[in-house]
Amino acid sequence: MRQTSNDLRVRRTIKSIKYAFCQLVLEKDYSDISITELAERAEINRKTFYLHFSSLDDLIEQLQNEIVDNFLDYVEPEINDLDVAGCIAKFYHYLDECDEVEQKLMCDPNYVFFYNNVTNMLLETPAFKSFYEKKKHPYIVRAYCVTITSIYRSWLQNEKPTPINELIDYSTDLIINGYGHADL
Repeated sequence: MRQTSNDLRVRRTIKSIKYAFCQLVLEKDYSDISITELAERAEINRKTFYLHFSSLDDLIEQLQNEIVDNFLDYVEPEINDLDVAGCIAKFYHYLDECDEVEQKLMCDPNYVFFYNNVTNMLLETPAFKSFYEKKKHPYIVRAYCVTITSIYRSWLQNEKPTPINELIDYSTDLIINGYGHADL
């Protein structure tokens, strides 16, 4: 139902809707956000919201697509040269550079559906699909992706107790060498 337009009013309205949604994300769980509240916060009426999005899920899907595109742009120049350590470093630096809303959407347990969808979308892109499908057990590689994010989430929820580069080193050591051999 998304409407694309070069009309400045349309672009401003969509920007206002997204901004209001981001404010609400910082304040509450997705299940507690209503279109009525979002419309009030964006200073539009519900009908205007529905001119641009069919539902909150439609808005979420657009935000997920934007994050996937941004992440791919971030890693694209080096994607073919990245090993596991490089992937972890790029991913952690990307998340660390995200704003508070993106970090919440990607790392907060109440928004795990958002993270799962972004992960699935990323793993279906040609660059990542070829990376993990080369392996004998691609589902295990996918599990590693989830583990890498879980480590970052835990670090973020504990208010970043170590510098990011130390987190990258620890995570890489743990993923590559396993728990028994990692220098934790």
